[in-house]
Amino acid sequence: MDSRYAERDKGELRSVYAAARNALDASKRKQWSREVCRHAATLAERTSARTIMAYVSFRSELDLSELIEWCWRKDVRVIVPRCTFADRGMTLHELKSFEQLRPGAYGIMEPDPALAEQLPSDSVPDIVMVPGLAFDKVGGRLGYGGGYYDLFSERMSILARESGKETIWLGVSFEAQLQDHVPGESHDLRLDGVVTEQTIYWSGTTSYS
Repeated sequence: MDSRYAERDKGELRSVYAAARNALDASKRKQWSREVCRHAATLAERTSARTIMAYVSFRSELDLSELIEWCWRKDVRVIVPRCTFADRGMTLHELKSFEQLRPGAYGIMEPDPALAEQLPSDSVPDIVMVPGLAFDKVGGRLGYGGGYYDLFSERMSILARESGKETIWLGVSFEAQLQDHVPGESHDLRLDGVVTEQTIYWSGTTSYS
């Protein structure tokens, strides 16, 4: 974390990092998003991933549309979450077309449950792509404050232990979002790596580096 922000709490940091991301040139964000999708696709091929959980970008978030389209061409199953505001949970839905999306919680495009099949609650994706406002290279992430991915990762950890299946948790970030250190607490999601337009930075928790 930048030293000038060291004394600020998470709420203040979210405002700072959101403003910084919003200020990035839109054409560069588009170009960088394309490179991130290319790195993620290469990883999916290398690990023989058959299911990838992605998100639909909102405002200045890194856009994963090209990765989603690549998955469809390669018969890799695309999973997109739908947030349930009441309990800060997420249901998983298979996305086969962008036409299955509708505005959901917070105005974010999400799968319409009437159009996109909801997967069983014990479904475990091979790769989970996680959005955020800031990341570091050792698994730290500053999210949006809702706790959705933190709670989801707890659920997935239990399922992974029961099934013996390993999921790769990958932060999705522009290089400009990387910080020396992102503050975290014990309940916060820790990532296996973070993918940027330049490379994938592995935190040392997996054997994929």
